[in-house]
Amino acid sequence: MRLCFCFAVFFVLCGPLLYSEEKTGTITSIEITGLKRTKPHIARYPLERFLGREGATLDLREVEAVVKDTGVLEPVLTELVETDEGLILHLVVEEKWSVFPIPLLFVNSGETNFGFFLADTNAFGMRDQAAAGGMYGSSGWQAVALYQHTPNRHGIPGWNSFFMYGRREEESLDRREKVHRRYTQDRLYFSLGLFYPFTDHISGSTAVSFADISLKDNSDVLNPPEKGARNLGFAPAFSLRYSSWDGFLLSQQSLHLGYSYNLVFSGASFHQVEFRGVYEQTLVPGFRVSLKSGAIWKSETDSGIAPLFEEGPQRAQVDILPRNFSARCYAGFSAGLEKYLYKTGWGTLSILGSWQGVYSYGPISGHEFDHGPAGGIRFYLTRLALPAMGTGIAYNVNSGLYQFTFSIGMEF
Repeated sequence: MRLCFCFAVFFVLCGPLLYSEEKTGTITSIEITGLKRTKPHIARYPLERFLGREGATLDLREVEAVVKDTGVLEPVLTELVETDEGLILHLVVEEKWSVFPIPLLFVNSGETNFGFFLADTNAFGMRDQAAAGGMYGSSGWQAVALYQHTPNRHGIPGWNSFFMYGRREEESLDRREKVHRRYTQDRLYFSLGLFYPFTDHISGSTAVSFADISLKDNSDVLNPPEKGARNLGFAPAFSLRYSSWDGFLLSQQSLHLGYSYNLVFSGASFHQVEFRGVYEQTLVPGFRVSLKSGAIWKSETDSGIAPLFEEGPQRAQVDILPRNFSARCYAGFSAGLEKYLYKTGWGTLSILGSWQGVYSYGPISGHEFDHGPAGGIRFYLTRLALPAMGTGIAYNVNSGLYQFTFSIGMEF
């Protein structure tokens, strides 16, 4: 019995080494089959980093991670083919459904929003992302249109544009969901930006934006801002991103640093600094550790318009505060684990849990620190170019309140 057990362990651990055929030589070309809509040079561009790599040192799961990270392709077969000229990196891929009308639903403890968008995550077969549609909720509505052009060769920058117009009844809550401010605003916002990939993992960007915020009559106002505001924003940023694929979950290690100068036409201008970091690492296939952090700081501006530029807790990447919690500065973190439960042809179902903490500062709440557990279930769609749908619950130890969420979301 012991001999059989030892043989089984040896076979599981060493079998792949015994039966795998190591490909020697240098990768000299890339072949991709299975493309229908995507332009061949678009699919090839992110894989060019592997040209010149020694076949004996190549991890094919690294190649699959790059394919999945495109957001529009799914790897079916990845292999090295030996030829007289060198090794060919051959991939068979399946294109995701990238053009679709989609209903959106976001539900949390204090608000419900639903809407409809027409999205194309592979516009013109160029991996460009486009969407147009609207959202309507218990506190207002908004219309949105966006387009992002992805770089398709070295030395060429990408660009993006965004437009939004809407009306919303803003409510500023504290950690115990007590309303401290209520007013109605119309917001017009649009931006135009450039981004440039310096390497396969490092990129820089810059954007110019315009925002016009006007206050509307409302018989149910509470401590509203003194007036509206109009401003121009100038925002350079730096990003670093790696991705990996363990056969079940696509993980990332990313860092984003941004700065913006906001020129306010009818008041004091202000500066803004923001940070986002994600570290996801597989412990064993299908089971990973997830560390996330987010922070934002704004300098002072006129007190009469300051509430217009406060932020929600999403900028700190935490779920333990009310969705309509409002503050000027945040620094948050989340440390957790995620385990896949079931994988089908449609996607992967996983369960996750974390402990979160967040520091916040605002004129109403002052300096506060909150912490507590959060957990949920998430479903990553394979065939659709959508990130996930999920539901979750979070508990704030300091306020004693629960926050519930459900979402079907898009990322652009």
